Amino acid sequence: MKKTVLSALAATLLLAACSDLKKPEEKDQLSEATADTAVVARTSETVAEAADNATTAVGKAADKAGNTVENAWDLTKATLVDEKLEEIDLPEVSVRSNEQYNVYGIDEKILFDTDKADIKPSATRALSEISASVARRYKGKDVRIMGFADSRGDKNYNQELSAKRAATVKKWLVSNGMMTDAQVTLEPMGETAPAASNATAAGRQQNRRVEIAVRK
Repeated sequence: MKKTVLSALAATLLLAACSDLKKPEEKDQLSEATADTAVVARTSETVAEAADNATTAVGKAADKAGNTVENAWDLTKATLVDEKLEEIDLPEVSVRSNEQYNVYGIDEKILFDTDKADIKPSATRALSEISASVARRYKGKDVRIMGFADSRGDKNYNQELSAKRAATVKKWLVSNGMMTDAQVTLEPMGETAPAASNATAAGRQQNRRVEIAVRK
């Protein structure tokens, strides 16, 4: 019995010695493989899926960015020149254009009373001319209504007022003109992009305006 125990112990020591004789890198690789095998087995499919998902996400982001660029309106940098349209004969309505856009402008004093967002009765003819012109030349095209304010008063108030005025014009055009709700979007500009200097009363009046832009 004693010999059997000694024999078993000797065999164990011999196996341990053989294991120690292995090259260090082989031992490290073996232990790493043993520790990581279960993790790799569990996550190999997930990693592949993650790679596919990442590729898909990048593609979607690129498409979204492309659409954003394609759909962007860059009127603040656009070079617009005065244009005379035969169907527009009111002096209160201006028309400017370039290869991409046609922009109808309306004098603020025709559209609204001071600090108000309700359309004045005197504005209906101007708005009718514009809506008829858009329907005639750009039927179904995207329309953007931009409300502007001068720099007097609180900036946030001016932004809110310009938003209300643009919304009021949109409501009128959709209800009384020849445009659909989905066709028209709003862009309250507030004090940004002034048409003239805010240092004079005449300049401030020019800056209090609504513009109706059409992408050709």
